[in-house]
Amino acid sequence: MAKSNKKISLFLKFLRIYSLPILLVTLLILIILTYQVILTDKFSAFTLIGDTNISLLSQAQAIRAFEGKLNQRSQQKLTLITPQNSFTIDLAISTVRINYTPLYDTFHNQHTNLFWERLQKQILNIFLPTKIYPKITISLKDQPDNISKVVLKPYQNAQISFTEIPNQDSTSSAQIQIKEGVDGVSLDEEALQRLITDYLLSGKYQNSLPLKKVPPKITTEQAEKAKQAIEATIKEPLQLTFEGKTWTIDAKQLLTLLDLTNGNGLLDKDQTQIFIKSIAERIDQDVAEGLFEFNPQTLRVTAFKVSQEGRKLAVDKTFQALSNALPFGVKTIHLPVGIIKPKIETADVNNLGIKELIGRGISNFVHSIPNRIYNVNLTAQKINGVLIPPGEFFSFNNTVGDISQATGFKQAYVIKEGRTVLDDGGGVCQDSTTLFRAVLNAGLPVVKRTAHAYRVGYYEQGFPPGLDATVFYPSVDFQFKNDTQHHILIQAYTYGTTLYVDLYGTADGRVTVISKPVVTDQTPPPPDLRQDDPTLPKGTVKQVDFSAWGANVSFSRTVTRGNETLINETWKSAFKPWQAIYLVGTQ
Repeated sequence: MAKSNKKISLFLKFLRIYSLPILLVTLLILIILTYQVILTDKFSAFTLIGDTNISLLSQAQAIRAFEGKLNQRSQQKLTLITPQNSFTIDLAISTVRINYTPLYDTFHNQHTNLFWERLQKQILNIFLPTKIYPKITISLKDQPDNISKVVLKPYQNAQISFTEIPNQDSTSSAQIQIKEGVDGVSLDEEALQRLITDYLLSGKYQNSLPLKKVPPKITTEQAEKAKQAIEATIKEPLQLTFEGKTWTIDAKQLLTLLDLTNGNGLLDKDQTQIFIKSIAERIDQDVAEGLFEFNPQTLRVTAFKVSQEGRKLAVDKTFQALSNALPFGVKTIHLPVGIIKPKIETADVNNLGIKELIGRGISNFVHSIPNRIYNVNLTAQKINGVLIPPGEFFSFNNTVGDISQATGFKQAYVIKEGRTVLDDGGGVCQDSTTLFRAVLNAGLPVVKRTAHAYRVGYYEQGFPPGLDATVFYPSVDFQFKNDTQHHILIQAYTYGTTLYVDLYGTADGRVTVISKPVVTDQTPPPPDLRQDDPTLPKGTVKQVDFSAWGANVSFSRTVTRGNETLINETWKSAFKPWQAIYLVGTQ
């Protein structure tokens, strides 16, 4: 019995000591749990939108509470003052749009994460209340424009004047004066928007009209720099030099190049580059490859057109050099000119292994009209003397270039769109065909070759069909590769009505065997065609094309060196039948 009484006594003592703390803890837990239940769809305590307390309100309730104040404030007139004027902003005629995304984000942030994390945020909110600032967009109609017209004070650019004063000794001196730039003043519309937004959120605002300074495009500092540069060129002009030639920028010239509005330099880029390009016209030159000929008696190569290095003035680099020089009083600029060396220097030509004939092509052009003969010779001149380095490709079109009257070619009869017509460059294919034959005989690899659409009589004068190559600038080309270890020199020339193309280099032991062309599937030509020609006298009949049988032609070429086969190929040509064409004069 005594033990039982003792236990009861201890329990009662425990209750007297701990009952209140336990009760308080239990009550606190109940309060916290109740608070969490209340906050299920509401904002935490100490949450505000501007100055609107939205504690323990749902999202809809919070928006209504805020918009209640907002609607009242958006009917007010705000007075804004400057030292000289007073202005009124009537919010009632303005349009206000609100983006509540920050409010929704805050609500989501207060109701996510674990229980203890939310509780921690709620406790922290007591000491650091959450303030929400929804994005407010305000359209004030034309009110800012009306205010701007009153407060606007245009800036004044700094000015620089240059006056020549004649001296008694017939010379002249210069007087340079600067009128300082003055800042302008304008309405700061961004700051005005912030001021009104703050008022709609808090009900308070600073009544000073927000203004901002507008600096001049040409500042006094820039004008001073220009003055110093001009004074420096008066004392000693700026000189641009290249290989003993000099171009001078004096004070008058500099004045035409100045632009003080860009803020980054003194020079107008467009005007200065025009000036620089005028210098470039005196400096720039295209690189020119030398043209050479081989003398079989002396076994030497000589140049009949000396190679010339190319030069190119770097316009942008020159502009930058000028821009950098002016502020620091630099007096001389060595112009940045890029040098482009020719592929082959004239002095080195006899060290390139050109010592013997390695291939020859021949063709005849009897019955050609004078203009066609002229074009054959002109094309021969364009490919004559050209050097092809080892491993390089030769392009007929790239070498001869555009074939037109502008490049010196005359009109001769050509087949165009199924008709015989006068056109620029008739006869050029005589040269490409003859070069093709030289390349075949030299055992060099042909990269591109296109046969004519029909059998051309000029190319079968003493030769079988199929040994031709057509070109049409710029699409249809003839190309071959120099796969020898030395340079190859092209020599093209005419003798009477025969065209020769010789290839000189170093024989490397290759042997070429070309089979006799095989002609199959021959088709007779269509009936003769007569065409009116207003350029010929009436009654005159002139044959400009000769009938040709259609045929399939093929031949093979084998190139060997010792026991090695370098090339084993078959060339095929499909020629359509062609009719004789007569031009009948109608003049």
